[in-house]
Amino acid sequence: MMISKFKAFCIVMIISILALSISGCAQGVEAETPEPTGPAELTMTPVDLFKGDGAKFQPFLGYMSGAFKLRYEGNKPHAKLDIDIWKNGRIAASAGSIGDLFFSSDARKSGEIEVIISIDNVSIEGQDEFSTIKVGTLYDSGSGLVTYTIPREKQLTARGLIFNNEPRTFIAGEPVHLWGMQASSNNAIQSADLSPESLSKLEWALIFTLRYEDE
Repeated sequence: MMISKFKAFCIVMIISILALSISGCAQGVEAETPEPTGPAELTMTPVDLFKGDGAKFQPFLGYMSGAFKLRYEGNKPHAKLDIDIWKNGRIAASAGSIGDLFFSSDARKSGEIEVIISIDNVSIEGQDEFSTIKVGTLYDSGSGLVTYTIPREKQLTARGLIFNNEPRTFIAGEPVHLWGMQASSNNAIQSADLSPESLSKLEWALIFTLRYEDE
């Protein structure tokens, strides 16, 4: 009788252990976060650099300045920020590029980046005039600053900014124009946005475009 009770006890213990093991496996499967699939979803949000106390920075950044935030959800996109010079509605030259815009490492992981842009003309006696393009990038745990130089075309006497006032959401894949500056030689600036149709009508422009490394 004692042996039968002992066998019964062993059977009950084995069943209990198996049940706990199966339950633990099931919970482990449920706890796993599924890997994102498909292209990332990105959101571009305009930033008012000079709102409130930020107005004190305008003399340092200049009037041809702007900023926006970029955030992605899903797989990290292999994105780059290209700076293109447009003439008569078409891309004429590259002014620079920032590759692997959403770079991340063990020390810096973030799905969001803020981009600050400042464009200014520089004149040095005895030398050709040029324009400097400063691009600052801010992450949760760091920042960077890149400066580019392009020749200044003196006949371009009027300048104006091109940017979005509202957030935009799009899927990674096709190039997206994010910010720009236009200029003209007739002292007149026409209304413009970042659509291809509008850009095709501009005499001169500097356009910041999000593209992808694997295009």
